[in-house]
Amino acid sequence: MALTRPVIILLLCVFSSSSFSKEFVYAFRDVGMPKNTGKDGMPRKEKMVLVGETIMFDKVKPIEYEGKYKRFELGYDTRPDIVTVKVHYDPGIRPGQILYLIEKDFDHETFKDGSIVGQIEVKSIFQTAFTGKQLRGVGYLGMAKEKVLTVAYPVSSELSGPALVERKTGDYHFTRDEIPEAIQSYRKAIRLDPMSPVPHYRLGMLYLNEAGVDSKEPICSGILPMSAGAEFSSAWKKRSRFDSDQDLIRFSREYVSFLNCKADQAPSFSKNSFVPEELERAQEVAREGFRLSKTDYELLIRSAETYYKLYVSYSSGKRPKGSISPEEEPKLRNRQEKSWEIAQKLLKEAGLDNITDYRLHRLTSLLYGKRYMELSGGAKSTTISEEANFLRTKAIESIQAYKLHRPKNVPGDKDLLILEKDLGL
Repeated sequence: MALTRPVIILLLCVFSSSSFSKEFVYAFRDVGMPKNTGKDGMPRKEKMVLVGETIMFDKVKPIEYEGKYKRFELGYDTRPDIVTVKVHYDPGIRPGQILYLIEKDFDHETFKDGSIVGQIEVKSIFQTAFTGKQLRGVGYLGMAKEKVLTVAYPVSSELSGPALVERKTGDYHFTRDEIPEAIQSYRKAIRLDPMSPVPHYRLGMLYLNEAGVDSKEPICSGILPMSAGAEFSSAWKKRSRFDSDQDLIRFSREYVSFLNCKADQAPSFSKNSFVPEELERAQEVAREGFRLSKTDYELLIRSAETYYKLYVSYSSGKRPKGSISPEEEPKLRNRQEKSWEIAQKLLKEAGLDNITDYRLHRLTSLLYGKRYMELSGGAKSTTISEEANFLRTKAIESIQAYKLHRPKNVPGDKDLLILEKDLGL
């Protein structure tokens, strides 16, 4: 018994050092594809950090994907694969990140480190009692799942350290209002670490600040700089590389506000659509933020603005006559109803946290006021249903609360002035 304890301690030390050591691998993609071969004809290699190895494969249950992979009459299972991975090293893995499955072949002259044979999207990370940290990911793996594979995360640049220094330098210049120097530092950080979203996010905020656009204000004022939109879009594409969940939530708030503003000032529309593409993207961004925090107040307020705008966009009064077929009309009404329900729910959630915010009351009055107008036709209507009367009362109460809590340095809202007339005040 006296010898057992030192042996166990020694084994734990060996296990711990191997489980958390940082190892790198150079991984190769399909060399038959043109983009995966360099000018010298040699395969492109990508430096990655090893995070673990596969230990179990399964299929996604049909109910988890709303039944859309139930088509077994095709003769084969079309569902994606679920992979369980034993994590040896965690560089900050989060749900939504893409990990690569690598088949190692150290004897092959070209692929001495390994070939990428698949990829998975991380769905969950958890701690187990006996085997330590594990994760579950989803992907289409084909024959690759018949082997034990190494799992790796790409290291975008060996200059990530200097890139961080440049980014911090840009932050320093930004706080001192040294704008040209800040832009130069942020641009250099992007060149050093092209896959990092943070310098793009900081640049976007810088451009908004220079244009005098305040993302917290409900009314979009000033000329919206499209350069900010380009930076935010780049940051969104690289969002899996944010340093922390909190950084991603902060970015989600600002991007939703930007998209709401652009939907007002310079909306873009896809073919045969009357709903701004910016509002469609704002929904996606808000969902990503709420995945990390369902109670973030600023995200609740700003995404409620998105769904209010969607509710108005789906209104029949906003659509050109004859642009919608009779078959499509019920679908649009359903989308409008869904937008109304979500906006109302978000505002109620926000009201639990801060009932004195004038933005909350402004948006509540507009939402209920527009709903009242849809149902009754406005102050000129001779008969008002019980539901319409409730909506009118709620809108009036919210207008009064808005006036009570609006700071003196904030100008009155023109939309609310119009709404007051519509309500017969």
